[in-house]
Amino acid sequence: MMKLILGLMLSIGLFNFKLVKFSKSIIMFYFSSYMLTMVLYYSSNMWIGGYLFFFDYYSYMLVILSLWISGCMLMINMSKLMELMVLILMILLVLCFFSLNLLLFYLMFEASLLPIFFLILYGGYSYERYEAVMYMLMYTVISSMPFLWMLLLLYLNYKSLVILMLIFLKLKLDGVMFFMCLLGFMVKLPMFFFHIWLPKAHVEAPVYGSMILAGVLLKLGSYGMLRMSQIFYLDMIKYNYMIIALGIVGGIMMSFLCLIQIDMKMLVAYSSVVHMSLLVSGMVTLTKIGLIGSLMMMLAHGLCSSGLFYIVNINYERFGSRLIYLNKGSMSIYPSLSMFWFLICSSNLSAPVSLNLISEIFLLMSLVSWSSGIMVLLMILCFLSAAYSLYLFSMSQHGENQILQMNYKNVFVSDYFMLIMHWVPLNFLFLSLSMFMM
Repeated sequence: MMKLILGLMLSIGLFNFKLVKFSKSIIMFYFSSYMLTMVLYYSSNMWIGGYLFFFDYYSYMLVILSLWISGCMLMINMSKLMELMVLILMILLVLCFFSLNLLLFYLMFEASLLPIFFLILYGGYSYERYEAVMYMLMYTVISSMPFLWMLLLLYLNYKSLVILMLIFLKLKLDGVMFFMCLLGFMVKLPMFFFHIWLPKAHVEAPVYGSMILAGVLLKLGSYGMLRMSQIFYLDMIKYNYMIIALGIVGGIMMSFLCLIQIDMKMLVAYSSVVHMSLLVSGMVTLTKIGLIGSLMMMLAHGLCSSGLFYIVNINYERFGSRLIYLNKGSMSIYPSLSMFWFLICSSNLSAPVSLNLISEIFLLMSLVSWSSGIMVLLMILCFLSAAYSLYLFSMSQHGENQILQMNYKNVFVSDYFMLIMHWVPLNFLFLSLSMFMM
């Protein structure tokens, strides 16, 4: 299948006489496909490392996602400076996911903000992008300061910041220090109540900035939360009910907020908060099925949300607006594009056979096994998450198109190809679910 995908990419590139443009993306797709085949052929219980870098199953799969999304981004027409920022960001993400030392992880975690800062600042749309980048920097940098303080305390007490050693020590913190340690990752996720910077950053970012922000950068928060759960296992067992309550209630409130949005990009940004809330709620139960489901949700949300932002940008370039009212009746103008709207929106609402459905089932099973009393809240959350996805599709594709929107442009083959590269892995990974059974 991977050979078929690579052959399709080469044929499309040669057909359009733009093989040079596709060459960087082909390299990214090749490396990510090769790494995925290594997972399929070898044992899933991978924990291999050296002095500064190591990888286990979680970091390995997230690096594959980073390479795949970066390959998709490089297919977009952008300036040389933006391409350089994308490549630097990809390298920093790979180093962050492969870091063995917590201090190195913190440095890469913070350094990844700089490329996205320049992507928004120099590729953004309006003057509000200055406010957006300041929100992002202030929220993420200030919230991660307690984590740096905790690293200094750990080194003074245990003379080591190696993740493997700290996991075996079974450390304990007091309640306030534990939540201050998690604060930076909650903002990066982002969870409800810490999410104010995300819609501003998404709306002002160019399409490639939104793709990498939703596709990979949000996974840094969930990955950091996972590592903190492994290191402070006893504290997470003691206080996880607070995080689960915040996640489920926040997810429901964000779902209601999605239903009143009139900006399509804002709706997709708020839907990311809903998915991340369910992800972290299932992860902190620390059950095996919850951890597997959270990893699946990381991959599924990275592909689905990135694809949604790209298809919203396609409509924005054709209609000149992201408002749902001005995009009504798109099906009568771009019927083939409407098919991809349906496919990606159905994946976003966890329809079969997407990876979103399987990950959501795993997360719901972990939460219900943790406490059956939250079953009603989970039913409401699942219903509302399907409702706003249907709202996005039906309101933008059906209805009477506006008489003012008459300057239509063609949808290019490269646009369809980009959507295929998001949808195909999202809906065909269910054929190899055994690779997630760690």
